[in-house]
Amino acid sequence: MNLGDPLIISTDVYMTAICYIGSKSLSHVLSCIERCKERLLAIGPASPAARKQIIESTMEYWKDQPGIGVNIVDKLLNYTILSPESVIEWALAGEGRRLSEAFVFEMISATVGKVTGRVRQVVKAKNVNGLLPEQKAILAETVERERKSMKELFQIMEDALVSWASGSKDQMVEIGDMGGEDALVRQWGERWLRVFRRKIAVEEAWILEAEKEKVEDEEGDGMKVDGNGFGDIE
Repeated sequence: MNLGDPLIISTDVYMTAICYIGSKSLSHVLSCIERCKERLLAIGPASPAARKQIIESTMEYWKDQPGIGVNIVDKLLNYTILSPESVIEWALAGEGRRLSEAFVFEMISATVGKVTGRVRQVVKAKNVNGLLPEQKAILAETVERERKSMKELFQIMEDALVSWASGSKDQMVEIGDMGGEDALVRQWGERWLRVFRRKIAVEEAWILEAEKEKVEDEEGDGMKVDGNGFGDIE
């Protein structure tokens, strides 16, 4: 029938059915996702396009109430059915007008918040006093891995937003001059770019500050104050 990739089509039908069954309440959709979790988890590794189709089907079903769709996407991230990268790619690799939608910004902000929150969590865990050397080594490795993942996510955003802001995105080049819409897309791309460049700068500064405080604490632990108030280095 020349319908295209059958996995994409079946994923669309499957996710639309989940949204329909779970449309009564959030608890209904969470229960449905829980029952279908194994199938949904199998889709991601099979096809990145099918993983993005999960988001597309969810947001299309809830197009009149996008806030509900954003909430469901957030839950799918918690279940690791979706990856942060797939959410970013869906939002920024599609139509440029998505950049002007408040619910898209909400979705991206929540996704980025999960990633940066995870990095802060492991950094704090690594800096806890009294850890064994083996624990420190494991946590230090985890910090590096999570920090690398965070940088890669922001780089994906940087590449996509620079394309929109500069007008070099494939869709814009193919369509040509779209007049007012073209100018608006560029402006929104520039605004998004400023916001998330500041965000990664803040996160990197926070990590450096946390490491600096840890070093100062360790140096302080090496000092003992005697009865006369003078510090002795152990």
